[in-house]
Amino acid sequence: MKRPLIVFIFLIFWDPALAGLNPLSLEMYKKCYRNGTCRLKCYGSEMLVAYCMFQLECCVKGNPAP
Repeated sequence: MKRPLIVFIFLIFWDPALAGLNPLSLEMYKKCYRNGTCRLKCYGSEMLVAYCMFQLECCVKGNPAP
């Protein structure tokens, strides 16, 4: 009975523990250049101003001037 309980507890806490160790999760949504946000891809209402680590884009709200 103890072994299945230990495995069950291990599986519950496995995801949050790995999320803290994943460098990509630490970099996501981090503030960057000009109060931007690091994301995988900028939305249509945002413009790309720089690149963050791990090929993430630094996105700022607003459209670029023509």
